[in-house]
Amino acid sequence: MKKAGTLAAIFRHPVKAMGGERLTTCRVDAFGVYGDRGYYFRDRNGKYLSADAVPGVLGFTARLAAESGEDAYPEVRVTAPDGTVYGWEETLFARVAETTGRPVTAVRSTPREGGENWEDHILLVTDASLREIARLIGRESLDPRRFRANFVVVLDEDTPFAEDAWLGRRLRINDVELQVNKPCERCISINIDPDTLELHPAVLKTVVKRHRNHFGVYASVVTQGRVSEGDEVFVEEP
Repeated sequence: MKKAGTLAAIFRHPVKAMGGERLTTCRVDAFGVYGDRGYYFRDRNGKYLSADAVPGVLGFTARLAAESGEDAYPEVRVTAPDGTVYGWEETLFARVAETTGRPVTAVRSTPREGGENWEDHILLVTDASLREIARLIGRESLDPRRFRANFVVVLDEDTPFAEDAWLGRRLRINDVELQVNKPCERCISINIDPDTLELHPAVLKTVVKRHRNHFGVYASVVTQGRVSEGDEVFVEEP
């Protein structure tokens, strides 16, 4: 394997569609970052509640109260836009329903089910690709949280969309091995500023024009383990 870069940031989103938490280290289980999207909401049609349909839900941020648990995910703490902190409880569910303007059903999965509401286990983006889109829309930088990746990789070679070459190959980060499967097709959620919730349509338009509406790559877990910020990222050579 050849060194491709360094793991610069790790993000977990304990509640699907809500803001998440940045970690310095994390366990990677069979479904990806442990606890990622372990909690979620469905609407009355059974569809997953998503930020592209209801941007206001991104104003809530979620974190796990602990880092492990084999039979159940740790309790989640959700902070509302006004600073109110909730557990996974009826008052939170009512608040989310009020925000979305529709009935919702709250679901808490288990570590044995984790990941079934997620296209693939882990989403990776690179610093070079973030800078490229920022450059094209006339910004100094773009917050990686817009793209809801789990891992942000700083590349050794500053080549935008170098991650495309990882498709079909394996990555190794510490003792974790991943299989890179497909590009991530984007929706309007990347237009949403994660702090202000303001919409900036130029982001998605630029990703569509520059890179066929793809940004980042999905990977599945081959070997479980633990990764930390600063770990070297190696890619399988062709």
